[in-house]
Amino acid sequence: MPETIQIHGKRRAPRYYLGGVVELTELDSGRIKVALVRALSLYGCLVKTEMPVKEAARVALKIAHSRTHFSALGRVVGCVGDQSSRGIGIEFTEVDPIDKVRLEACLTELAAAQKLPPVPSP
Repeated sequence: MPETIQIHGKRRAPRYYLGGVVELTELDSGRIKVALVRALSLYGCLVKTEMPVKEAARVALKIAHSRTHFSALGRVVGCVGDQSSRGIGIEFTEVDPIDKVRLEACLTELAAAQKLPPVPSP
């Protein structure tokens, strides 16, 4: 059974492991970071980075995985771990319709590869 993450209080979504990368741009400061995406869902992602990011920071994301890529806006909803192994939870706040289709296709591909249930419709 896939892991779940909780975003927006009661919404839950399967979380799929992704060996991709994300370029994070903090919208307030303009700082750009490149991080590894550890897990991905319809509503957000968990990334690993050694660079600190403030909770509630607004970010622009460009996520790439093999042949798939998409962009989204989001906000940091939590930080876990210590400085050497920091994980940052990011909730998607805005995804363009074309990028949403790409995200759903990526999750469908990951579900098949990881032998997990198909991606549910929101």
